[in-house]
Amino acid sequence: MNFRRKQVQLMSAPAPAYGTATIDDYDALGEDTDIRHELIDGHIIVCASPVNLHNTVVFRLQVALDRVLPEDFVVVSDVDVAMEDKRQCPRPDLIVVPREVGEGYARTQSDAVRLAVEVISPGTGRLDRQTKPRIYATAGIPSYWLVDLDPFTIVEHRRVGRWYEEVQRVTGDQIVVTEPFDLEVDVSAARTATIRAGLSRPRRRR
Repeated sequence: MNFRRKQVQLMSAPAPAYGTATIDDYDALGEDTDIRHELIDGHIIVCASPVNLHNTVVFRLQVALDRVLPEDFVVVSDVDVAMEDKRQCPRPDLIVVPREVGEGYARTQSDAVRLAVEVISPGTGRLDRQTKPRIYATAGIPSYWLVDLDPFTIVEHRRVGRWYEEVQRVTGDQIVVTEPFDLEVDVSAARTATIRAGLSRPRRRR
């Protein structure tokens, strides 16, 4: 495979302004099924409800990954991931973890995550492109996929040193990766959803 590597532009991103909130403050919020929170850089943020297309693509990617993962790994969606840095507890759209973690009761720890996936929604672009990859790379998560809906594109990143490097951009129906496992993932159902929504259509020549 002809990989094209490009380092994520994290070094040029603004230095994070850390807040004072920690995982203990985050837990003190209690359970509220109507509001989705994340703990990012010491700030407890309220996440806007994702659009329907976002949820559809996340679900279809989850199904696609689940079909090809090794038997002792699972893909789960929208769960807290606690970091060693107590100022961080994001909620990735999808994560791949060992089965005993994904089917367990305890909160997921970042050292169990093999792959994190974020699907960009209106209002989440900066978080997904800059802030979250910085947090995930610092936590040691080896692989990160950034999924854009318009047009449908999966950008695979791999951790090299302290940062992620871009490995490939996929706009078709299949993504082939070697990390965290050797996988051939059929993402045609997710891509088709964006086409039906009026996105990802080839542009006509003028």
